[in-house]
Amino acid sequence: MICLETVTKLYNEGRPGEVRALNEVSLEIARDAVTVFKGPSGSGKTTLLSIVGCMTRPTSGRVSVDGHMVSGLPEKFLTAERRSTFGFVFQRFNLIRGLTVLENVMLPAAPLAGDPRKVAEAALARLAGLGLADKADTPVEHLSGGETQRAAIARALINDAKVLIADEPTANLDTELTHRFLDIVDELRGEGRTVIMTSHDPRIWESALVNDVVEMQDGRVTGAGA
Repeated sequence: MICLETVTKLYNEGRPGEVRALNEVSLEIARDAVTVFKGPSGSGKTTLLSIVGCMTRPTSGRVSVDGHMVSGLPEKFLTAERRSTFGFVFQRFNLIRGLTVLENVMLPAAPLAGDPRKVAEAALARLAGLGLADKADTPVEHLSGGETQRAAIARALINDAKVLIADEPTANLDTELTHRFLDIVDELRGEGRTVIMTSHDPRIWESALVNDVVEMQDGRVTGAGA
């Protein structure tokens, strides 16, 4: 379980342009479940997602993962927690042009200094599971939108992350590809993984796969429970 206790996040703290992105948010996010953060632009959902995934520190409050407080960890240990627990799929996917699909998927494993052959085998197995085995040697700029998303998901899971974090994962996908993404989410739940995402898309937060919808407005949680 991921637990947030009265988490506040300020940008430009103490300056004329100070922004209160989150305001005393308290929230529990279940493991082995699909949770969606829902709200208009500027509601704080992406900031909340980044704090849950240990990419951003709260200005105040506490964040714990499975009973261990992570918000106060030194950067070295916070980075290790992020790499071992979370995998990230960004809205624009952020694959590196000029590299092949396989090379992109293997990149997050590089800091862990694992056996490159075993990492490549794991990456190929993940690509095969997502229907991309035949694209392993293809430069990522030649992929379709749906293929790019699946490559990004494979990259997010290369370190066997137990929690997948996705920011607006269907923002640029048509209905067919959105349903394919939901099929992948269902498969990940079957593997015992947790999925946490932001979405403006009713096709996502109205899906029967979603266990909890967290509604946000002006940096506060205004409703939770699908």
